[in-house]
Amino acid sequence: MKHINSFCMSSYLAFRYVAKKGYEWLPGVRPEFPQCLDIDQVLVESPDEILLTLKTIINDIQDIETTAIFLSGGIDSAILAALLPKGTHAYTIDFESKSSIKESEYAALYVNINELNHHIVTISWNDYKEYETLLMKHKKSPLHAVEVALYKASKIAMNDGIKSIILGNGADSTFGGLDKLLSCDWKFEDFVNRYTFINPATVLKTPTNIRSVYEPFRNGDKINFIKFLKQIHGGGIIQAFNNSLNTAGISAIEPYEKLQLKNKLDLIRIRQGEPKYLLVDVFKSLYPNVPVPKKIPFARPMDEWLLDYEGPISNVFRDDININLFTGEQKYLLHCLDKFVNLLERTILWT
Repeated sequence: MKHINSFCMSSYLAFRYVAKKGYEWLPGVRPEFPQCLDIDQVLVESPDEILLTLKTIINDIQDIETTAIFLSGGIDSAILAALLPKGTHAYTIDFESKSSIKESEYAALYVNINELNHHIVTISWNDYKEYETLLMKHKKSPLHAVEVALYKASKIAMNDGIKSIILGNGADSTFGGLDKLLSCDWKFEDFVNRYTFINPATVLKTPTNIRSVYEPFRNGDKINFIKFLKQIHGGGIIQAFNNSLNTAGISAIEPYEKLQLKNKLDLIRIRQGEPKYLLVDVFKSLYPNVPVPKKIPFARPMDEWLLDYEGPISNVFRDDININLFTGEQKYLLHCLDKFVNLLERTILWT
């Protein structure tokens, strides 16, 4: 049996990626650490400045003819869509499920207004089974639940002649979209318990304490949760999106990651029900006759797809796991780590 790094396993379960630089699952199996942008960012403080800066970023894109956008039903990508030339390819992901929200129905409104070329990509559990191994080997790590869907859409875009895709990444963490995680001034221990996706000690035979990832953000008995969300949470999202697109041969363009708020977020407004209040004003200026949509999470139907999942079987896991205590998204983490451990055990070369 190969000795798989315990911190890597524990960090993946807690944060959905290896949240420290330089760690290897096995010698030579090291995921590329995500670089959160903290240089060459433009300071903005008003809706007008945000819109002007986004326009500049879009206008500076080389080869705009081979650039597309991932368009959801939310305001982040809708804002970017309004700045693109007519006829730009827009790809919207719908999940094959009895209960999933069809984002394509919302995205179609922005497509029609902006006269874009709309493609709807339907994702099934069979797609996950087909593409997971490829994506894990490229990433040298187990996956975030968004990656298979993004990869399939990117692969279709590449076949359409697309070389780059515009993403809405960074809008939530910069402009206050993670409202549930901004809902109070968290005490350190409470935030650790709230944010950790799966406590490694509940499922691994030899877990590693992952508190060292949180400690740099500690402030007495409190935590700088805004900085944590930008760096740690944001880093995992960046890594997942980049792996999905790069595996398909596509490069990512992330305009919101190039913006930095000059002033602090108005947490009072966010806690009173105005998440992303600055971007909402930008959206209203671009779509004056369209009601501001409620936040639509990029929700994978894992509760449905993994309803009968019986739990992981690799020997790194405890034997007493009650899989019924876990959500569908948590089951996916267990499934993915289980599959990746199996790959590590039986794969000789990782290139």
